[in-house]
Amino acid sequence: MQDPANEALSALTSPGMGTENAGPVLRALARMLRPRTTVEVGAGSSTLHLLLGLRDARAEAVADRDPARGEAAHPERVSALHPYAAPGASAPRLLVVDDISVPGTSAHRVDDAAGSLGLADMLTFIERDFFDLSNQELAAWGPLDLVWLDAGTQADDCGFLAALWPRVAPGGMVVLHEPYLATTARTRSGRSACRVVPTPLLQELRRQNAVPDGDFDVLALSEPHKHRQTGLLLLRKRAGWERDRKVPFGEELMALGETPPREVVQLGAAPASAPGTDTQGAERMSAERLGVGRMGVERMGAALADDGRLAVYSAVVLGAGTVGEVEERLGTPDIRCADALAVLEEAGLVTYEDGRWSVADGAWRDVAPVGDRS
Repeated sequence: MQDPANEALSALTSPGMGTENAGPVLRALARMLRPRTTVEVGAGSSTLHLLLGLRDARAEAVADRDPARGEAAHPERVSALHPYAAPGASAPRLLVVDDISVPGTSAHRVDDAAGSLGLADMLTFIERDFFDLSNQELAAWGPLDLVWLDAGTQADDCGFLAALWPRVAPGGMVVLHEPYLATTARTRSGRSACRVVPTPLLQELRRQNAVPDGDFDVLALSEPHKHRQTGLLLLRKRAGWERDRKVPFGEELMALGETPPREVVQLGAAPASAPGTDTQGAERMSAERLGVGRMGVERMGAALADDGRLAVYSAVVLGAGTVGEVEERLGTPDIRCADALAVLEEAGLVTYEDGRWSVADGAWRDVAPVGDRS
């Protein structure tokens, strides 16, 4: 019996789109990240893949909720779940922006396909040119957990990133199509030959990432059997807790009770800060370059917009350091306190160390909006 999802995907897919491998990867990423808010620029078959991934993630979050509460006998699963990130109600959404101006695409059929599969409740289709959207409209989306860009030119991709990257939540990901392009190059013998090379955007992002304590990770996935519509570029924003601990590799292994290897793995030259370098200043300048400061304010504001999370944050400010202490102070079930603390931690407002929660040092100072500093 034919799977309705496969039928719908086949109806939206054409051989020239080049997303036959990208689509399943997007679906898997949606399941891995369990994003609250996903944005897609450029609709098509990938829209269904994302919706199917969000559907799966929602179902898996529901299945995990009972073990996280200790109400079901699944000790193996409980051991794999983050103890301070017990999932609450999962309500993922996909915001798709496409002005349906490119002939031959399947963008205009996405709404109907989503409805036929019962996925319309997660989909918001915005039939607009992305660059006509105001900053206020983008800000209303809140923090973004997953972004898929598959429209326009290299210059358009730069515009998309400039507008959306500051709004990506820590740990969130941006995925772009086609990080490699075919071009004509002159060989040493003087002949012209076709070569597949990294795009200018990939080259630039690699340069920006090749600094100590970079703000993001870059991964380019290639499809070497293709010379157009090839591969994926994954950009992941690092969270504050991922900063370099400045502890030698061998020492950290010993602290974990492991035996250090005879030789430390060396895959490339590790750039070192020059003597006298202001590391904090360099990190702050790098954050400002990517617009992280302004996004930090919006992210924290979004985390505190919920009355329950605001109450939990206030309890931590007043000295409650465990889920039990927060629960006792507020009279709120511990599962809700744990969920709220996970959101506050993700927003950079609280930290967990030595078995206790505390207010993150300098959180508000470090995310002062760019241009507002005196």
